[in-house]
Order: sequence, then C-alpha cells, then structure tokens
Amino acid sequence: MSDAAQADRVESDVWEARGAAPAGPCLSGAETETLADRAYRIIEDQIVRLALAPGARLTEQDLAARIGLGRTPVREAVQRLVADGLLTVFPRKGMAVAAINPLDVLLALDARAALERVIAAAAARRATPQQRDALVEAAGAMLAAAERGDPADYMRHDQRFDHLVGEASGNPFAVRALAPLQSMARRGWFYFRRERDLVASSRQHAAVAAAIGAGDADAAARASDTLIAHVRDGLKQALADL
Repeated sequence: MSDAAQADRVESDVWEARGAAPAGPCLSGAETETLADRAYRIIEDQIVRLALAPGARLTEQDLAARIGLGRTPVREAVQRLVADGLLTVFPRKGMAVAAINPLDVLLALDARAALERVIAAAAARRATPQQRDALVEAAGAMLAAAERGDPADYMRHDQRFDHLVGEASGNPFAVRALAPLQSMARRGWFYFRRERDLVASSRQHAAVAAAIGAGDADAAARASDTLIAHVRDGLKQALADL
C-alpha cells in the first residue's frame, strides 16, 4: 500500500471511530448560541447587507440599542468584527463600518479559493447521505430564486449552501478561516449588485453539490475552483461597468 493510500485509510478509520464528522465552526451539536454569538450574527448580517453602510460611524452603545442586546456581548462581537475586517476602531473616537475596497475583495477571493477547494473536497469524502441531499436541495433553491429574480432569497440559500458544505467537510479549522472571507464576498455582492449572473452562479453551485453528492473529491475541488473563478470574473466585470 502506498503512503498516500495508507494515510487515506488511517483518516477513514479515524472518522469511522468518531462516528461522524464534527459540526461547523459555530454549531457543534449540543452547543447553544451565546449572546455574543447572537450579537455578532446580527451585526455581521447588517454590515454584509449594507443596512449598516460602509463608513457609518458607531459606538458600542449605538449597536447595543440597535440590536437590543447588552454592551458586554456587543463588545465581544465588535472585537470579532474588527478581526474580520468589517469594523474599524478609532481610539477614543468610536468605530466605523469598514469601507469596501475592490482590491481587498479580489485578494480575499484568492485566499477563499484555496480554502473552498479543501472544504469541498473534504465534504465529498465525508458528507452523510442527508447532507448530500440537503446540498442538492439548496443548490436547486438558489436556481429557483435566480430564475424568478429574487436576489434576497438567492443569497439566503447561498449562505445556507456554504454552511452545509462547511458542516459536511468536518473541518472546523478551515471553515473558521473561510467565514470572514465569505462575509466579505457577500458584502461585495450586495455593494456591486451583481444580480445579472445569478442563474450562472447557481449552476456553478449545483456542480459543486453534484460532485459532493457523487463523493468525488477531485471533481468537487475542480467545481469549487470554477465557481470562485466565476465569482472573480463577475466582480471584475462589475468594476469595469462602474
């Protein structure tokens, strides 16, 4: 047996002994969402969807009042959002929603490409039958939303698709590293309003889902590469149209 085959066999035995892949980075079965997690989720969503506009000046008190949570969980959420590049803190002057820099979005896509292919390939190897079915369903929901011209519903299913792939991968380390890059990409999508490529993008997601469903790790990695290349090309076109 080759070294690579032996390594694959050892990995397979480890997963079999564990019984199932671990859940994603913020969901681990029995764990419940903390107030800080909730604050992060709500504020991150408002930044990504531009309800909190780029450059908007804020304080912890503003955010606490806006989302109806205490300042302690908001402070913890702010620290994470600063680390993710979504908020900028000015000492003794509050904070601001980070500006959207097209070059930063493109660089984030480069980093995202490497992580996405690792996660997609791992999902192809480790996904349960239920997870494979859920991915195909999510990709179908994305296509349906795209065909009826509903970008908000499309993005909701896109986020669910990303979560399902990450959960199926069983690699919370890669998923944690990827999460802020996905947030940046979604924020860029809302900012540059790329509705015109939704149908094509949903078909790229369907190809990823099909490869994962077939258990073909190499095909899943290739489909992921194709998807990210499509996203990058779409962003470049959006910038050219400005």
